[in-house]
Amino acid sequence: MERILVDTDSGSAQQACVEQALQLARRTGASLRIVEVLPDLPPQARPYLEGRLEGALAAHLTEGLTRLAAGIHDVPVSTALLRGRPSSALIREAVDWKADLLIRSHARDLAEPKPRFGAVDMELLRQCPCPVWLVGPDGLGPARRVLAAVHANPEDALEQRLNHSILELARLVAGETGQLTVTQAWAPFGENLLRHRLSPAELQEYVTQTRDLARTALDALVAEFAGGLGEVTIELLRGEPEDVIPAFVQTHGVDVVVLGTVARGGVAGLLMGNTAERVLQRLHGSVLAVKPPGFQSPLDPEQG
Repeated sequence: MERILVDTDSGSAQQACVEQALQLARRTGASLRIVEVLPDLPPQARPYLEGRLEGALAAHLTEGLTRLAAGIHDVPVSTALLRGRPSSALIREAVDWKADLLIRSHARDLAEPKPRFGAVDMELLRQCPCPVWLVGPDGLGPARRVLAAVHANPEDALEQRLNHSILELARLVAGETGQLTVTQAWAPFGENLLRHRLSPAELQEYVTQTRDLARTALDALVAEFAGGLGEVTIELLRGEPEDVIPAFVQTHGVDVVVLGTVARGGVAGLLMGNTAERVLQRLHGSVLAVKPPGFQSPLDPEQG
């Protein structure tokens, strides 16, 4: 972890994303780059804001970034005012600056009273090449409880590498004082159909075997990190990811959920399509989403 990109909001009184970035940078020795995006002016606003007023707004935002950076003394920090469509501008900056992590407060582009993940958040989750940490409204303090949601699959090298990235980032976020839980959702394939075709004993044997295989794979994945994860709790959650993960987060007071965004199945694929919408709209706290190795952003010019 060498470069952390922070998307700040000058209109917010509390900068939870900056605070989390600072805590992580102090633990890892990373540099910070604090940015804010000045969106393109809508056509109806151009007659009033173009020219001098637009320049004054840019100067105001730049001054705010400079003032924010001036208060940081123990971490290398730089600032930049970005322009354009927010998600595109942030992804371009992440690519150009070679960021290892992007942090922003989530749901800033929504007016609903309850925090949700907005359009900018979703575009970053789908397209930003580096991990994205969306800090929730209660994310000012240290992350006391961190949940790493994985899908241990020893037969899929790519998915295992993604799992390793999830565990490594979860360890960094938890630090020395946070409580880390590694979890995996599991469900016997075709259980409802087999219920009418197998005896109760045969069905129970199948369910038990499925659970044991999942537990063995999860234990092996965690064991690969040896003592690198520190004290860790392992939990198998029976059910679909979109049901059991939000429920676990709520009942256990999880501060940050770390998970994968793009894969073929399991928890690592839960940020795709309708499943993504169902999960994210039920996770009101902080989420750190990780891309698999080799992910290519459609906005990276080198991949075009």
